[in-house]
Amino acid sequence: MSITSEELNYLIWRYLQETGNELSALALQEETRVLEFEKNYKENIPVGTLVNLVQRGILYTESELLVHPNGKVKPIDENHFSENFNLVQALQIDKEKYPALVSKGRFELEKLGREDSNELESTESAGVSADHTESDVRMDQDHDEEEVFAKTLNEIFKLGKAVCLQWNPVSSNILAIGEHDSTAKLIELETTTTDDQIKLIEKTTHELRHPFATSATTGKITNQLTCLSWAHDGDSIATGVENGELRLWNKEGKLQNVFNFHKSPIIAIHWNSSNTHFISTDADNITILWDVNSGVVLQHFESKANQINGNNNNNSNQMFGVDTVWVDTDKFVIPGPGGNLLVYTMSDSRPIGKLVGHRGTISQLEFNSETKLLASAADDNTIRVWHGGNGNSIHCFYGHTQTIVSLKWVNNDMLISASMDGSVKLWDCGKKLQEITGNLIAETIVDGVPIFAGAISDDRERYAAGFMDGQVTVFNLAALLKRYSKGKKHKNHVMSIPICGDFQSAHSDDSVFDLSWKEDRLAIAYSINEGAIVQ
Repeated sequence: MSITSEELNYLIWRYLQETGNELSALALQEETRVLEFEKNYKENIPVGTLVNLVQRGILYTESELLVHPNGKVKPIDENHFSENFNLVQALQIDKEKYPALVSKGRFELEKLGREDSNELESTESAGVSADHTESDVRMDQDHDEEEVFAKTLNEIFKLGKAVCLQWNPVSSNILAIGEHDSTAKLIELETTTTDDQIKLIEKTTHELRHPFATSATTGKITNQLTCLSWAHDGDSIATGVENGELRLWNKEGKLQNVFNFHKSPIIAIHWNSSNTHFISTDADNITILWDVNSGVVLQHFESKANQINGNNNNNSNQMFGVDTVWVDTDKFVIPGPGGNLLVYTMSDSRPIGKLVGHRGTISQLEFNSETKLLASAADDNTIRVWHGGNGNSIHCFYGHTQTIVSLKWVNNDMLISASMDGSVKLWDCGKKLQEITGNLIAETIVDGVPIFAGAISDDRERYAAGFMDGQVTVFNLAALLKRYSKGKKHKNHVMSIPICGDFQSAHSDDSVFDLSWKEDRLAIAYSINEGAIVQ
């Protein structure tokens, strides 16, 4: 029996395709002849062949242990059969029977233990090419050290099943979660330490209930909570449900007002900076401006393509966007038809401006109050940056290949984005607005698994990405920016984003629905099972 290197390459390529690692498969495809084997053997090689061969090899290695060199079968050892024989054990046995060849001569690397690691590093440094300076090498080493210390996050509190969640912006111990039924909860937590482990315990819980009603979209008697949003002062919270009802509560869980006008699921709620008004958007592209104190509708915006663009080819089922944003105390931006962004004021029912450039549903809007820059992302897979009264974007970033699910300002010059293509990217918007200098600084693709949620920490030093398989990865933005400020970035060189922590759901079929930071705690909502707070 034999297998050629080309055949093995093909099996590895098939395995990468089967497990969804398309980028790795493409890289292997470019450097080997796997497509020739695909054409000739595709129909004859079943799914999972590589894994099957490895498992058979493990079984063969284990069976060798049951036979003496003279061919006689060894006595049966029940303890041996009860053990889970794995790949590492099989490789160890094979290594003992057939020792690896040791290099001799001038290419031999001796004493690779920790005691001689400094010698090895100095040897490698001596071989660095002339166009890399000593400081570059030192920063490369710092980068490696930073990534080594990525830790596994610990679960410090188990949440119920939730579809959305958000920490109180002022009180660090109050978390609001929206559940799969018509209920939201305000959970007040208390920190305890047992056996040198930090844990959270539930101090009080307030239930915020909406009545059950017939869903406008499914016709079923249900009223799932779809959205919640704290006021900036942390004293009030607005919740929205599937039938379009909005309710206002204080932080003690007492009902303050009921807002009825929407007829479809609420998808976004945003407060102005003075906490006197909020805007709500539903799945039918209707946006409403509310007076918080009176509960009165001040403005009702129903964007129609034929009104804005002067044509009658409007697709009534098209969703214009899933986000809105305030750009001043009395001015806000909402999605319009055709990827346009419409700028309104509280006193005018018609848009005072239109931002033209996107060609798809608006997925993210993020305003920087210091620089007055507005960042937007859309399903055309682009990110645009807008400034002031200019109707055209000053930056347009390309690179993502699927829907952008998160877009946040890291500082006044940089944006971080996450996409369902599995990538996280850091962009430089440039310091001078008149210069089109936006470019990609760093990116990371984690196994090509789609990202469903992203959140940046309060101190802007960490960024969490939640994946379809339930994994949450935390990226170290502080370390990345430190390296960037030292001049680590070379021309045409995109850095990787260092990882400082990760957390994996116990259920592989759990997708991350939502993420929310408060100090060093990260709250996670999952699609099926209970959520968690990790640290």
